[in-house]
Amino acid sequence: MVPKISICFTDLKNFSFTKSFVSALEGAGTYAVFFPENSHVPIQRPKTLKSFPDIKRLARFYDPFPCLSALAALTEDLKLGTSVCLLTQRDLTLISKTLETIQLISRERFIFGVAGGFIREAMENHGSIFQNRWEIVENGVLKLRRDWDFGSNSKKNVSFPPVWIGSNSRRVPARVARYADGWLARKTLYPGNAILDLKNACEEIGRDYSKITMTSMDPSLELDELLGDFEAGFQHFIYFVSTQSLAEMSRRLDNIFKLIDDSRGYFF
Repeated sequence: MVPKISICFTDLKNFSFTKSFVSALEGAGTYAVFFPENSHVPIQRPKTLKSFPDIKRLARFYDPFPCLSALAALTEDLKLGTSVCLLTQRDLTLISKTLETIQLISRERFIFGVAGGFIREAMENHGSIFQNRWEIVENGVLKLRRDWDFGSNSKKNVSFPPVWIGSNSRRVPARVARYADGWLARKTLYPGNAILDLKNACEEIGRDYSKITMTSMDPSLELDELLGDFEAGFQHFIYFVSTQSLAEMSRRLDNIFKLIDDSRGYFF
């Protein structure tokens, strides 16, 4: 087993939905490509307490699902994911059909990263109550799973995609243990030992920890640090790439591709 290294493109200004560009990602050994989402950023946000640098750029996110579907048609093995889909801003009936569609197009390569979001006014515009955001996420995932085989999916034998939670509060390990297949964790933001805390949460409810994918978001590009995190229990590593500058994007991708080669060389 070797570390899986993936990329989350945080904007798509210079991203190219062409066979040559996407083949370079796949050919370099990239495990997966992830896209974020956010429906809108209200101009007036007096109730949003969390600070976020250049928050207006979140309003420029593309809808991840058509983008990932385009990548599915251009690739063979690349995994495709959301980091993250905000279930507080989605209609469950529509998202169920979207999941079925992308699983069919991608031949079941989709990873369903989910969260509630932090822009209170945005989720309220969708009819979601901020204090209930994680209840909305959990109930939504459980309903989507429960209803999956009662729709057209059962006739097409399409599997429900793995669900990975993207969040970093103390309450996340218990949430992952209850209803998720993976955790998109950031060591610099999580106030504890993510691996140990998730193991303890799984033990408390009798969940098999080994069935959960532990992902490190925005990790170091230093090989020694990556290998240390891999030995500690992280199997998957996702690097953020901004495409606002083509030259910056190219340099960042080159560094990630080099790390993929170096990590492979360490194990083989």
